[in-house]
Amino acid sequence: MKFADITDGLSNTLLVGEKHVPLGHFGEGPLDSSFYNGDYFLSHSRPAGPDYPLAQTLTEITPVFGSYHTVSVQFGFCDGSVRPLPRPISPVTLGLLASINDGQPIPDDWEQP
Repeated sequence: MKFADITDGLSNTLLVGEKHVPLGHFGEGPLDSSFYNGDYFLSHSRPAGPDYPLAQTLTEITPVFGSYHTVSVQFGFCDGSVRPLPRPISPVTLGLLASINDGQPIPDDWEQP
């Protein structure tokens, strides 16, 4: 994929984020194993959007983005910046940030915790 394919803007598009690993499940596939382990697709990827909101607790057994930070999850954006997303971010807004070319505006208040 080329930067030119990311028509929603590099600063409005997620590239990488903290993967949620449920408490007590470190190193257990498929939710957490080596990135290089081809046995589990979920080891190195996570969906994001209306059906896949950020993990809200440390014990959720879900293949989503999440963090052990209390109020936010860190993401790298396609422009090279790293910014926290508030844990209670709207799943719709999360989906807009995860899409590279939906053409929809991102709400102005998405970065507010």
